[in-house]
Amino acid sequence: MTRFKLLTLLIVLIAFTSCNDEAELKVDVNKEVYNLMKDWYYWYEKLPAIDPNSYADPVALVKAIRFDPPDRWSYVTTKQEHEAYYEQAAYIGFGFGAAFTDDGKLIITFVFKSSPLYANGIGRGWEIVSIDGQTPTPDNYNSLIGVTEIGVTKTFIFKSPSGQTVQHTFSKAEIEMNTVLMDSIYTFNGKKVGYFVLQGFVEKTAQELEALFQEFKSEGVNELICDLRYNGGGLVSGSQLLGSLLYKVNDSDSTIFGNYVHNNKHTDDDTTIYFKYNNSSIVIPQVVFITTSSTASASELVINALKPYMDVILVGSKTHGKPVGMYSFEFTDPSIDWLIVPVCFSIRNANNQGDYFDGIPVDIEADDDVLTPFGDVDESSLHSALNYLGVGIKLSLKQHIKANPVTGYGLYEEIGAW
Repeated sequence: MTRFKLLTLLIVLIAFTSCNDEAELKVDVNKEVYNLMKDWYYWYEKLPAIDPNSYADPVALVKAIRFDPPDRWSYVTTKQEHEAYYEQAAYIGFGFGAAFTDDGKLIITFVFKSSPLYANGIGRGWEIVSIDGQTPTPDNYNSLIGVTEIGVTKTFIFKSPSGQTVQHTFSKAEIEMNTVLMDSIYTFNGKKVGYFVLQGFVEKTAQELEALFQEFKSEGVNELICDLRYNGGGLVSGSQLLGSLLYKVNDSDSTIFGNYVHNNKHTDDDTTIYFKYNNSSIVIPQVVFITTSSTASASELVINALKPYMDVILVGSKTHGKPVGMYSFEFTDPSIDWLIVPVCFSIRNANNQGDYFDGIPVDIEADDDVLTPFGDVDESSLHSALNYLGVGIKLSLKQHIKANPVTGYGLYEEIGAW
């Protein structure tokens, strides 16, 4: 999700008196969260008149009162989970993404390098046949995969793309993400095409992207395919960096990346952010993005920000549709671990374009071919992107399977992995 993390700059000035009564503390927390939403929430006028104390905790409160539709995103988490993800690129889980095919099979879409699955040679295109002896379905998957706690242990039966069946027992642990899942350079008909799969925008992403673009630059890449099919968003600064790597500006330029728009109580916070000069930027005539309904927020932001300045081609399927972003608020009382993450602003590009709540449509429709590895020119979306660039590769006659990613709630929806 697009997010501008303001914990060090915009601390919620909510102070609680010390209280030994746990119930009274919970009531105070819910009340102050409700007051916060009535002040900062982008759609504060649409909030229902409720008794905040009738909800079990801030998680239930915010989920119940957010203005849905369009708001499918405002959530509450803990400071530890939030900081681990954004600052350390870490979360608790098994380290894989997954999607259900139209015929009900659960297929792994990607695996992080720190995952125990990766260490056992399990990756994209493998099927999860069972979890603890039960067949996963869209209805039971969340309960089968278990709560988000270190040490939760599950026994999986996997089937490889070649049909081999294996059983492994894995425990949830802290997974360190590599947000660049895969990259490659192709040479076709005198063109050097850079390709990479980017899964999120966290602090670690900046180092990964700059190293990758230095390689692209040194190898003389002159066309680029940016695969954001599972990128659920993250830091606005990460989106701004990717945009600046794709569209080179001079150090003295003031080229608009986006304009923040807040509710009418916070118009003083409306501001403009700009593309930044970066020595790793490459000069390309256009950029091709691979997208799906999981392409959300910060990833949609970079697409929208580039459109006024260069040819932007989308291949795959329509994006998620989240043209708004969040601030994260913590309590001044350190004993209160809740972190409130409501939608607080929208971002519009230099042409004042935004509000793509229905998603950004693609120029070329293509399947997310989950049975084919990233980087394989036979993968449906990559193949279509390469053909758009005039490569002219003939697609092999093999089966392509469509699938719908399965994600968690709140922060875990953005992470997009289990």
